[in-house]
Amino acid sequence: MLWGSVAFAQSSKLTKVKYCVDPNWAPYESIINDQHQGISKEYLDIISQYTSFSFALVPTTDWKQTLHFAKEDQCQFIAMLNQSPERDKFLTFSDVYFHAPNALYAHYDQPLIGNLSSITSQSIAVVMDYRLYHYLKKTFPNMNVVAVNSELEGLKKVEAKEIDYYVGSYYSANKIIQDASFSKLRIVGISEYEDKLRIGVNKQSEYLLPELNQAISKITVQEHQKVFDYLKATNFVRITDYTLLIGLTSFFSILFIILYFGYSRSVRYSQTLADKNISLKKLHTQLDVKNKQLAELSIRDPLTMLYNRSHLAEMINQQIKLKDRYNTRSCLIMIDIDDFKKVNDTLGHKVGDDILKTLSNVLLKCARNSDIVARWGGEEFVLLCPETDLDEAVLLAKRFQQALKEIKSDACPKVTCSIGIAELHSKDSADEWFISADNAMYQAKAQGKDSISTLNNTHDI
Repeated sequence: MLWGSVAFAQSSKLTKVKYCVDPNWAPYESIINDQHQGISKEYLDIISQYTSFSFALVPTTDWKQTLHFAKEDQCQFIAMLNQSPERDKFLTFSDVYFHAPNALYAHYDQPLIGNLSSITSQSIAVVMDYRLYHYLKKTFPNMNVVAVNSELEGLKKVEAKEIDYYVGSYYSANKIIQDASFSKLRIVGISEYEDKLRIGVNKQSEYLLPELNQAISKITVQEHQKVFDYLKATNFVRITDYTLLIGLTSFFSILFIILYFGYSRSVRYSQTLADKNISLKKLHTQLDVKNKQLAELSIRDPLTMLYNRSHLAEMINQQIKLKDRYNTRSCLIMIDIDDFKKVNDTLGHKVGDDILKTLSNVLLKCARNSDIVARWGGEEFVLLCPETDLDEAVLLAKRFQQALKEIKSDACPKVTCSIGIAELHSKDSADEWFISADNAMYQAKAQGKDSISTLNNTHDI
């Protein structure tokens, strides 16, 4: 009999069901101090309301042991995993209840590759026994696949340049990069193979499946959103094209090698040569630092040090791809300083520049870690807000307006801004999305300035 009723579950004796998780897969799931945490825990709490089950965690030390426990009936189901032919041998799977992308990560010296099929002779790390490992071995038999024991190990080897690429879960890899402060890693592509996460019930406990599927079908949009909010703190790893930087590095490296050999032929004493070698190493170190600075400057506005138009365009295209594939929510906030030309004409461009820099600092303080703050040109600024709906974007814009009012500086006169906001819709191109935000901004300006407009709704401050 399928109960699936909250009232029944609360008034009847619950059936105890043992389950396992991957103990090292945050934020999807993990075990900390013997407690189950993560996305799968949030979903199990919801599912338990719609079933007659009481879920009891069976702790494991790693993913390999989790799979073994499921095979040996030491746990009746695994809370969150992908279906695969290998796992079909000992598990029966529920309906999908969570979708997530897989991304390709590399050292910033590596170029963008787009997807897995672009990898030729390079090495790529993937966690042993994960579904992606079997997929790569089967789909790309000639690919140089390197099995690692954990996502942390794979990302660490990529940052150390021991392996060229790592492919894995977008959310969990980003969390590891943030927690471990891996500053030299970036996303270079999005895998065409996404995670479709389910509950995997062992063959001995297949009778649980109908009630679990019924519970999954009852999960509301609001409950899904509650779980999705769990991921809001995840930082995004920026995608940046360093092709020009790599070319410059190669050129200067060759130049220094030529100078080295030319000098070595002209010196007579080995000690002098040793001294020059030390100097050359210092020059290479300085060059590496300068190249990294150049790479950062190439995507920055020279006056405000915010991101520039080209980098913003790249980030916009990334959000459109994520929208098309995973239906993520993003907003663009267009900001234009009111009557800025009058300020320049009456007070001079030096004061105008000071205003632009002050406003940029206020924007950075108001923005969240995942937001992209850019100067579009002149007195126009743009905030790109991933994982953000229209209401959240309006709150962010109001926070910025209030912070602008609270500026106390004799050197910087008070200014106001007109703000337009547009949410990314399915099938929107980059131009269409930007034009919507721009039109909203002009509507805000037309209605009296110092206001916020979303085209459909106006929020006057």
